[in-house]
Amino acid sequence: MSSIRRFLILTLISALVLVIFSAALHGYRATLDISSTLLDDELLALSNAISYFDSNTQENEQTLLFQIWKKGELVSSSTDQLSTPIAPFKPGFAEVNALGTRWRVLATYKKETETWYMVAQPVSNRFILTDSLTVAAITPFILSVPLLALILFFGITWGLSPLKHLSKLLAKRKGNDFSTIALSREPSELTPVVSTINTMFTRLSAAFEREQQFASNAAHELRTPLSVMKINIHNIANELGEKGQALKTLKADTDRMIHAVNQFLLLTRTSPETFIEQREPINVHHVAQEVISDLYGKIEDKGQDIALEGEDAWLQSSQFMLYTLLQNLVSNASNYSPYGAQIVINVERHSGGVSLSVCDSGPGIPADQRADVIKRFQRVSNSKPTTGSGLGLAIVAQIVDLHGAELTLHESKLGGLEVRVEFSNDHVL
Repeated sequence: MSSIRRFLILTLISALVLVIFSAALHGYRATLDISSTLLDDELLALSNAISYFDSNTQENEQTLLFQIWKKGELVSSSTDQLSTPIAPFKPGFAEVNALGTRWRVLATYKKETETWYMVAQPVSNRFILTDSLTVAAITPFILSVPLLALILFFGITWGLSPLKHLSKLLAKRKGNDFSTIALSREPSELTPVVSTINTMFTRLSAAFEREQQFASNAAHELRTPLSVMKINIHNIANELGEKGQALKTLKADTDRMIHAVNQFLLLTRTSPETFIEQREPINVHHVAQEVISDLYGKIEDKGQDIALEGEDAWLQSSQFMLYTLLQNLVSNASNYSPYGAQIVINVERHSGGVSLSVCDSGPGIPADQRADVIKRFQRVSNSKPTTGSGLGLAIVAQIVDLHGAELTLHESKLGGLEVRVEFSNDHVL
């Protein structure tokens, strides 16, 4: 296929010429038939008039009148119902009323014989002729419009099909598919577009691989020395005895760095590509039980109470994604809540989908800061220092976006913060 533009121009011009020529031909034939019929009627009317003149009998309705006046006297007429002149004795055309009809009259005068010749025809015949000719000429064009529309529809649809095919290929493409695009019919207008898209996909693939490799390598390279540093700090503190308490702050900073590195690793794993590959039926209630089991020791050390409410709810999701989401929410609730606080996880099914909420009895988050805390490296301004890195809720928001869900923060019934995630029926099983 050479060019969409050339194909559409040729198709439109060909369709217009074909349809207009065909309509004009049918209009000409219809007009010719009507003209012949009307002229035949005129001949018939003339024949009736001559017949009356010859036999002085009138059998049919008069559609043609004539009078001959010589030296002021009527010497011949096509009807005996009119003894006065049809029109004034004035050469030319005129319109008059006679015998209950409107007539178009032509009067001519011969000087040599002092004779007036008057011929009249009903005006209504002219309107009938005009209407008939107009209808005959327009009707083929009106009837041709659907045919023209059909030809244009299929022509334009076929001409633009490569664009539609390209659109479908891009719409069906998965987030981790950076392979090049090939069209079965590639017009000249789309060649640079397809070439640019393929070049972009190649660059994106390389950039994505570099980003994933860098983030993964950096996180893994950092974890090893940090773990060694933590062990060394612990050993030094034991050797110093009571003086080792001075290393408590250094140990807390090391723990925070390790937590941040782990969060970076989670960010690299919560990508759309990873999510698409790992999707499977997951029971949110069971995932919540696993998170509580894994974090229970930490929660118990702070004298906090945790409860799980609700029912089984299945989502088309990833075990890792849902576990990471809940683990971050519960960890935040525990970290920012005081000793003896309450934490409640609720999983609820409803007509609109599945609701997942984590409530605590901590200090909560001021309403004017709730929109900011889901951004990376953002923390509540009045919160006490913790081992957090400001990435927890950002990771939660990223996982929520992958599910097409909605994340909202409210004041909980326990007096602290309630983080609610609403999963739509698109992901509910």
